[in-house]
Formats: sequence, C-alpha cells, structure tokens
Amino acid sequence: ESGSGKSVTNKTIMGILPKSARIESGSILYEGEDLTKISEDEFHNIRGNKIGMIFQDPLSSLNPIMKIGKQITEEMIINGNHLKNYYSSLISEEFIAYKNDLRLKQLLEAERKAAKKDKSKPFDASSFAKRKEELCQKIKEDKIALAQKKKEARALVSEKKKDIASRHIGAVKKILSGQGSLKEKYDAFLLEHRRALGEKRVTHKEAKERALKIMAEVGIPDPERRFYQYPFEFSGGMRQRIVIAIALISEPDILICDEPTTALDVTIQAQILELINKLKKDHDMSVIFITHDLGVVANMADRVAVMYAGKICEYGTEKEIFFDPRHPYTWALLASVPDIDSKEKLEAIPGTPPDMIYPPEGDAFALRNRFALGVDFKYEPPFFQISPTHFVASWLEYQDAPEVIPPKIVTERIRRALKDEEALNHEKRKRK
Repeated sequence: ESGSGKSVTNKTIMGILPKSARIESGSILYEGEDLTKISEDEFHNIRGNKIGMIFQDPLSSLNPIMKIGKQITEEMIINGNHLKNYYSSLISEEFIAYKNDLRLKQLLEAERKAAKKDKSKPFDASSFAKRKEELCQKIKEDKIALAQKKKEARALVSEKKKDIASRHIGAVKKILSGQGSLKEKYDAFLLEHRRALGEKRVTHKEAKERALKIMAEVGIPDPERRFYQYPFEFSGGMRQRIVIAIALISEPDILICDEPTTALDVTIQAQILELINKLKKDHDMSVIFITHDLGVVANMADRVAVMYAGKICEYGTEKEIFFDPRHPYTWALLASVPDIDSKEKLEAIPGTPPDMIYPPEGDAFALRNRFALGVDFKYEPPFFQISPTHFVASWLEYQDAPEVIPPKIVTERIRRALKDEEALNHEKRKRK
C-alpha cells in the first residue's frame, strides 16, 4: 500500500533523502560499506555509477529545455576523466577508511551531546574519553596512510601521462615520416589525436556513439534524429525509455525501479516491463522493483519483500510468496486483487496504514488484522524462518500460536494456480 516505506527505503539506498530526514538505526551494506554512514563525496562514486534509479514520472525526471542527447551523455562527460578515475581508484581504500573514521567521530560527538541532554541515562565520561582517544589515534594513522597512498598514486598517474604522451609523439612522428598525401597524413593525425585524447577522458564523439547504442538498445527508433530532440517531442513510453537509457549509461550493478510503469498506459507498461527484464539479463545486473501491482511482481521478481509501515513483514521467493503466503497482510493483499476466475467477493483491507511519526505499539498491522492475537498489540514479532529463503514477521508462526487458515479466496486462488501450473508442466513433458 502507499505509505509503507518502499520509496523512502530506496531513496535511503541512493542517499537522496531530504535534509529533514534522520536515520535512527539500521544499516545498508554494499561492497563492505555501510551506505548510511559514508560521506556525500563517497556517494558520488556510487550513485549513478554503481546504483542507478528510474523514477515514476519520466517527464519530471528529464530537463524540458535540454536536448535528450545531452542529458544522456552529460554524466559520461562529467565523470569520464580516466586519469582522475584511475587516481581515485588507487586511493579509494585509504580514503574510505579515513572518511568512515571521521564520520564515527562525528557520531560519537553527537552521542555525547544527546546523553548530556537526556538526564535520565547516566553518561560514562571515562569510557567516552577512551573511545574518542582511540578514534583520534586511528584517524591520525588513516591520514598518514592516505597521504602516503596519494603520493604513490600521483607518481603512477604521472607515469601513465608520460606513457600516453610518449606513444602519441611516436605515432605522430611515424605518420609524418610515412608515405601518402598531406590530406591522408592529416586524417591519420586526427585519428591518432582522438585516440590519445580518449585515453585521458571520454570525448564528446565517444559519448555520442555510446548514447546512440544505448538508445537503440532500449528500443528508441531512429536514435540519430531523436538524439537532438527535446523531451516534449517524445511520448510517455519513449520518455521512460530515455530515463532507462540515462540510468544504464554508467553500467550500474543495481538498478532501482520506483514504480516505473505507473504513469503509462497498459500496453506501454508491458513493453517497459519486458525491456527491463531483457536489460537485466543482457547487462547482468540486479533490479530492485517497487510496485503496488502483484501481477507485475509475479512476472518480474525472483525474490519478493512485502512491506508494511516501514518494515518488511514477509520475504521469500516469488513461488513462496504467491503459493505459500504466511503473513495476514500478504493474505489481505492477495485477496484484494481482481481475478477472472474468482467468484468470491474481493476483500478490502479495513482502515489505513499507521502514522509512522507516532508508531503503534506491537505489530503495526494488528489494528487492521482480523487474525491478530493478544501478543500482537504488545510486542513486535521477530522474523520466523519457514524455509532457507522464506521469512515472516508474524506471531502466527510462533510454536504456541493457534492454527489459522488463510481466507478462502486466497486458498482457492493458490489451488487453481497450482492446478494450472501442473497442467502446463504436463503439457511441456508431453511435447518433449
């Protein structure tokens, strides 16, 4: 449902929360780093480059007064300094360690200030002083290690620059002393100049070639002409394809899709979903797909996380969530979806999600849950493991909980789906 915290969670992953937002607890681990603790400088290396994002409304994601081609190539040209990127990669480990320890010092100071304000809890000044001293020593060591690494990195970059220049001069001398007309020599010199420049940074020509290739890949017809057009000259579906092209230009490891088909009509939705599935396989990347539509989930997902009131309440493979749902909220979602074969009345979920500024005591879904137990109103349920890949946060899975049967509409749909799947598998075996 709206307000469950799907988009906020993914904005936290991207580091684009509003300034008024505050992360009180938890962590987001990516490549050994906690994304909730890293600096904005470090996020520049991750956001867009390693984790891309597609938003709901493509029109609000694009600059209306900038040509499409420039919007696609902009990121490549800005971040395409190969020598600068090489230098950053050489010092990244030491730089991250130094920045993380600086951040820990800031958090420690914030903890001290909070403890002084809260008189109800005792403040251990000696323990704080010891931790601060250890951290200051660690920062000092990090700073020395970073300075040494920067010195080594500068020497390596300088060596690389000299190597590029040496090869370029050698190639130019060879062109000038070779056979051929003046025009042929000039053309050869231009090619060599572009090659040498391309070793230092992404050129506008390279960026355009890459953009045209991506535009063709996402299904934009006549990319050469479309490259010079403005967003208003594209349909809704084509604008969303442009947004996908911008997200893919840096070859991210993870692509976050925040309801990318909501603002599109049904036929275009199907095309965009098919495109995302194809790109996922072609680019070997992970996709985090946010949606209200369970039909989309069934066609897109390998693993499913059902969210309610800012927390995941059930997590499992696509088959486990649809054929063996365990949380009452998952039952309620499945029971509220229209189905051609259903004869039962659709069940609406009573009430509205809670206001998370004042979170309720116990299980957040308890007030709307007709299967709620007394314990639900007092304590928040932990995760219970159903299988190695299936987890559910519901007291109904506790060993002493009474047995509860899911709503009839849900069990009937599962029975029909399993029957259809069995018939399909039987047909496949017959063909073989």
